[in-house]
Amino acid sequence: MNYTILKKPFWLLLFFLIINGCNEADKLEIERSASAFDIKQGEASIKRSNEKFMHSFEEADSVDVASCYTTNAHLLLSDTPAIESRDNIRMKISRMMNEGIKKFDLKTSHIWGDSAMLVEEGSYKMFLKDDKQLEKGKYITLWQEEGGNWRMYRQMWNSDKNTSDDKKKKVIPAKNKHAG
Repeated sequence: MNYTILKKPFWLLLFFLIINGCNEADKLEIERSASAFDIKQGEASIKRSNEKFMHSFEEADSVDVASCYTTNAHLLLSDTPAIESRDNIRMKISRMMNEGIKKFDLKTSHIWGDSAMLVEEGSYKMFLKDDKQLEKGKYITLWQEEGGNWRMYRQMWNSDKNTSDDKKKKVIPAKNKHAG
């Protein structure tokens, strides 16, 4: 009897059992890790980072503000291309400060996610040096851990400034050319 034919299927079967066993163990480790994640710790870290962001903005410290972002972060503002990387975000923040923006007020409304990524939804107000409100709106921030801290990975701001202007405009009915 030729045993080489029987040996190949046996080794292939053993190989696939080992691979599937590793995948199952990996799945269990991922589930354990996700269930052990404490969202309250993530929320507290985000709160501290937002406080640092607001304080550093008032102190006109663009380097400290930028340190709240991951090295590969993207800042997505309306009417402009995405600003990619912590260094480019720092330059954008510095320009905003030089243009007279003195203060950001952030208010978190919701945080959700897991150990891989947290999502924050909130509202903001932006102020000039004379404490005059320049803009208000809402934001979404995706947070990732980097260097042991939760940092902003993707952030998008969306201004509400046009909504209050629209309410002030009077609606004038269009004239009907066909009316007698």
